[in-house]
Amino acid sequence: MKNNIAGLSMSFSHMNFKNIDLISFNSYNSLLDYDITVIDLGVVPLEYRSNETYAGKRLLKEDSSFQFLSDFKRRKEEIKDLLALGKSIYVILPVEPSFYIYTGRQEHSGTGRNRQTTNIVNEFNILDILPININMTAGFGSKISCSADSIYRNLLEIKDMEYYYTTYFNSKDMGIPVAYIANTEKTISKAFPMGEGHLIIFPDVFDEGNYSNAKEYRTVINLFLHTIDDLEEEIKTSLDGYSLPEWTNKYNIFDEENKMKEIEELNSNIDSLKNKKTNTENELARIQKYKLAFTSTGKELETIVYEMLTDMGFKSMPVEHNRADGVFEYEGMKIVTEVKGVNGSSAEKHGAQLEKWVAEFIEKEEQVPKGILIVNGFRKKDLSSRTEEVFPNQMVNYSTKRDHCLISTIQLLGLFIEVKNNPSEKKSIMNKFLSTVGVYAEFKNYKTFL
Repeated sequence: MKNNIAGLSMSFSHMNFKNIDLISFNSYNSLLDYDITVIDLGVVPLEYRSNETYAGKRLLKEDSSFQFLSDFKRRKEEIKDLLALGKSIYVILPVEPSFYIYTGRQEHSGTGRNRQTTNIVNEFNILDILPININMTAGFGSKISCSADSIYRNLLEIKDMEYYYTTYFNSKDMGIPVAYIANTEKTISKAFPMGEGHLIIFPDVFDEGNYSNAKEYRTVINLFLHTIDDLEEEIKTSLDGYSLPEWTNKYNIFDEENKMKEIEELNSNIDSLKNKKTNTENELARIQKYKLAFTSTGKELETIVYEMLTDMGFKSMPVEHNRADGVFEYEGMKIVTEVKGVNGSSAEKHGAQLEKWVAEFIEKEEQVPKGILIVNGFRKKDLSSRTEEVFPNQMVNYSTKRDHCLISTIQLLGLFIEVKNNPSEKKSIMNKFLSTVGVYAEFKNYKTFL
C-alpha cells in the first residue's frame, strides 16, 4: 500500500485490517497523518449516548451533546485541511442525517412550586460537516449504473463486491458523476474536486451480511482498500494536473502565444470587474443601511437617524452622558431629539422623556429648543403589516401641548429621500417638518417612496 488510510467511524464487523486504521469520531486521533480517509456519517451520532428521542429522532444526552459539538468542530476543520493538502476523502451518507442535541439553554415558566424548566434542543444535520451542500433522499436498492468515462469507475467494479445504495442526492456543487440508480438520473455517487483534494460520495458497500462468509468479506474489503490506494496514485498522476518548468515558456506550440495574450486580457478584465463589483457592493451596502431606520432599535437606530439628520444639514451639538439622544442646530433653531425603537406603538412615557431633555436644555442654555420624538414603531413587523398608528391618541395630546413634533422613522426616511431627490424643495420641506406640532403629516404611505 502506497498510501495511509483512515476509517473514521467505520467498522468491519469487528474484523481488523492491516491496511486501514479505524478511528472513532470522538477520539483525539488526528486524520492529518493519513492520505485517504473513509467516513461513515451514519455511524457518527451512534458514538454518543442517547437514551431518548425528540420529534421521532435521536436526541443525544446533554453531556454527549456538548462533547459532540466540540468533536464536530475539530473534525470539520480536519476535513477542510485534508482537502487543502490534496488528500482524498470517501464519504458514506447516512440514511437519516439529522438528530437533536441539547443547546445548554433553558426556558422557565411558572413560579414557586409551579416553576418548570424546559431544556432547549436544536436539530443538527451531520451533513454540515462537509464543505459541499447536499440534498439527499433515503432510498434502498442495488441496481446501479456507472458513469462510463469516470476515472472512479474502478470503485464500482471490485470483484465480488455487493453494491447497494441507501440514499440518492443532488448538489449545486460541480462534481464528476460516478454512479446513478439504474435507468434514472438519480445520483448515488459523485466525486467533488475540492482545491487540491477530492471528496467522493460513495454508496454503502461494507455490510458483512451481504457476503456468504467472513473469508469472502475480508477478501472484498482488502480489494476495496487496494482499489482506493491505486486510484489515489492515478489521480495524482493524471495529466489534468501536469506542471512544466518555467523555461518551457520560451517555446510556443500551436497558438499558445495567442492564448497567453488572451488570458492576460481576460485577467485584466476580471480584475476590473472585481473592482467594479466591490465598489457596487459597497454602494449597495451604503444604500441598504438606511433600512435600519425601520428595523433597528437602540444605538443602531440612533446612529442611522443621526446620519440622516446630519446629511440634511442638522449640526450636532455636544450631549452630556445619559442625557438627550441628540441635540442639534438647524439654521439657528435648537433641536432636542428622543429616538426609540419599539415592538408596538409609542407611549406617553416617551414624550415625557423628551420633555425632560427639553427642560434640562432650557435650564442649561436658557433657550427653548424644538423637541422631536422619533419612533420606529412595530419594528419587527413587515411594513405592510403596520396598520396601527405609531403615535396613539392618548399620547398625542400630551406632546401637542408641549409643542413636540412626533415623527416615525419610516416618515423620516421618506423625508430624507425626498430631500436627497429634490434638493431645490429642501427649504420648504424642512420648514414644514420643523414647524410641526403634534404628528408630522407627510410620508405616512411608505409605498410613495419605497
